[in-house]
Amino acid sequence: MKWFMFILVGVFALNAQANSQYPHQCTGDFDVQINQHSSVRFDDEILLPIKVQAYREGGPCIDTLIFGAVDAGPFKLKGANGVELDATLLDTNRKPLPVRTVDGRLSWVVDYHGHQRLNLWLRIDGHRVITSGTYSAALMVSSRDGQHNLVQKYLDVGFYMPAMVSIHVSDSDSSVQGHGGHYQVELGSLNDGARADWRLSVFSNSLYDVTIFSEEKALVHQQDRGSQIPYEILFDGDRFSSSSMYQRSYQQSYSGKRRFTMGVVVDDVNYQRAGRYRDTVYVTVTAR
Repeated sequence: MKWFMFILVGVFALNAQANSQYPHQCTGDFDVQINQHSSVRFDDEILLPIKVQAYREGGPCIDTLIFGAVDAGPFKLKGANGVELDATLLDTNRKPLPVRTVDGRLSWVVDYHGHQRLNLWLRIDGHRVITSGTYSAALMVSSRDGQHNLVQKYLDVGFYMPAMVSIHVSDSDSSVQGHGGHYQVELGSLNDGARADWRLSVFSNSLYDVTIFSEEKALVHQQDRGSQIPYEILFDGDRFSSSSMYQRSYQQSYSGKRRFTMGVVVDDVNYQRAGRYRDTVYVTVTAR
């Protein structure tokens, strides 16, 4: 499943006032943008690029830029059901910028004097799996000349995390061979109570459904389809006939990962025709 995201960006200028030190020539005005097409994702974080550039009449008097939340608390992106994501502002080299209290707010302080353009990164920290959904926050950006506020703007930051799911069969289970979604379970010489077990790992950042069904509804003789042996499938503590379809829903775990035990057991092979039997079992995990 492909991963993608989009960024919603809106910038609003709150005020602009000329500093008396630069009459009629310096406003402190600037442009700030997030480029949604250049976002970068790693296993435990998402990086959103921020570009800041002063206008020609605004640059000479800007000493620092102040980034922070609209309220007095730390900057966080908020999603549905109270989910919050921490964020950190990084410099061009992706090193965290210092956090200080400015005008009663926790803020990132960026030295600007001498720069025509700044390339920064907003890192969304995924200390745990990021739950699917839409996240948003307002980022306040101010230009300052010493202790004087010049221009203050609000940047609406938002991104959508799509539902993702994957399934993996443990490599340590000797009874299972295969890769890439196709595996073979060898039961060997059948006898009453023949059984094989293996482990599955599911990763998902949302609710998901597990569906299991048998293609033939039984073990079928390779030369004589009329010779069939019913069996049972085991999954996460449940046991059901190969002739039925199984479905169960799961909540997303804190880490996004969950391990399951799966298996098959054949109870009665008495008086069955000699030969090789086979069946195909489909396991489908669907995010929702």
